[in-house]
Amino acid sequence: MDSFVFIGNDNISLKFLEKIIDKKKPYYIITGEDRISGRGRKLNPSPLVDIAKKHSVEILKTSNPNSFDFIKTLKEKKIPDFFLLFSFGYILKKDFLEIPKRMSVNIHPSLLPKYRGAAPINRVIMDGEKKSGVTFFRMDETLDGGDIIFQESFELKPYIDSLELREKMVDVASEIFLNFDWSKPFQLSKQDDRFATYAKKIKKKELFVDLEKTPDQVANHINGLSEYGVKCRMGNYNVKIRKALPSDCSVEKWSLKISQRGELLLGCLNGSISVLKIQPEGKITMDVKNFINGYRIKSGEKICVEYLE
Repeated sequence: MDSFVFIGNDNISLKFLEKIIDKKKPYYIITGEDRISGRGRKLNPSPLVDIAKKHSVEILKTSNPNSFDFIKTLKEKKIPDFFLLFSFGYILKKDFLEIPKRMSVNIHPSLLPKYRGAAPINRVIMDGEKKSGVTFFRMDETLDGGDIIFQESFELKPYIDSLELREKMVDVASEIFLNFDWSKPFQLSKQDDRFATYAKKIKKKELFVDLEKTPDQVANHINGLSEYGVKCRMGNYNVKIRKALPSDCSVEKWSLKISQRGELLLGCLNGSISVLKIQPEGKITMDVKNFINGYRIKSGEKICVEYLE
């Protein structure tokens, strides 16, 4: 890409920037203001602050990128050919988007027009899709509805989780960015709004196990939310399940079973799921063998969620 400014505000933005910054350095970086987060409710800076300092790149923080004062600041700086955005979290207006000499470009982790919106990586797994991809598009004031510059699709490996898919998206997006010839005029393609779907933000009520669904549905739900963890109470322990596979073993619904092979099975509709990664409350994520050995879980114990609301 010719001269550009990078705009982002979370860990996927950071991972992408780490992949490209040694080969293509932005004029400067735009990110969000420090935010209160974590158990201690501390004020934490954007994940992009440290990498900006490391590479001596100026970083601008904002809580309102569309404000008159912030746009005035940007216009007074050296104007780049492109703004490049990956997971910023703000709706951007025309005055902001038209600052670059050529255009503002967004990297979206789905095959647009499918899965527009806030949570495409999570939703594509939760929905059991077999294919996804990365789309570079020219930004306008619509929600992920701008003209497509470049799109690359790939097959999803069976029961991929959202953390694994994030890594895949970053790898694909960084390869596209570094290898695409941004200096030449390129063909833009209109999105067909008839095929648009929306990846709504994850709601708190979705972060609980629902064993009234089939093994595939339960496993997809858990794997799609792996960075959050899906909650339940397992015997005497509150846990978050972070990865699972479907199983055809017969287990009573809302009960657990330890198989002869050491699998931790949870009974659901028409089968069960096999838990692979689990996080006991207040502890780190562990594999299921360590959990079974350390927490003395027994077959027949019940799974519930009603006490976790």
